[in-house]
Amino acid sequence: MKKGSRAGIAGVVAAMALGLFVWFSAREMRRGLGKGAVPAAVQGVTIVAQPPSQPTGDPPGLTIGKSPYEGKKDAPVIMIECSDFQCPFCARFAHDDLRQLRENDIRKGKVMLVFKNFPLPFHRYAEKAAEAAACAYKQGKFWQMHDRMFSASGMLDVNSLKSYAKEIGLNARKFDHCLDSGETAGMVQADKSACAAAGVTGTPTFFLNGRMLVGVQPYERFESAIVQAEK
Repeated sequence: MKKGSRAGIAGVVAAMALGLFVWFSAREMRRGLGKGAVPAAVQGVTIVAQPPSQPTGDPPGLTIGKSPYEGKKDAPVIMIECSDFQCPFCARFAHDDLRQLRENDIRKGKVMLVFKNFPLPFHRYAEKAAEAAACAYKQGKFWQMHDRMFSASGMLDVNSLKSYAKEIGLNARKFDHCLDSGETAGMVQADKSACAAAGVTGTPTFFLNGRMLVGVQPYERFESAIVQAEK
């Protein structure tokens, strides 16, 4: 066989191998995304749906300030959550773990939960939803709005936010003005800055007496972290 022919055949084989590799890689990435995995390229800016690291024990530098909270102020464990209303993993926490935490820990005086807004830049509605939560807070109904927005399945456009405000009994005129004017944008930015300074890069991120816990957790993991935080 001539050298030119052998080179041509080798080139065809190499091209076929490269094509198969690209096809296989794309298929595996699609499978991973379907299961909730996150590509390594975006792990720094979104939640990684993998077993997170242990709490660091490093103080986050976060203060409760005037942030909305649930539970008793003298609870032995202060749990600060940095969250995004359009984040599906945050919604999973709100639907599942928060219900158990409220029943077993918050209402029994073991945990005080503090909420901080950390809307991610690639979530189209997250920033305005955070402002809406702060507007509801100004009328004394933050947690009602919190629960309603996390049950909205991502429907967080401005018109939807205004309809939720009416559903939970807010003064619609005051709420609409607050949301349209950007009255609470500064509050949201202050939360974002505080969370970022504490090392938050994705949502949800929690701090239990200063010990960082990142990502979606089974309730048992929270229970274990609470016990550790009490020590």
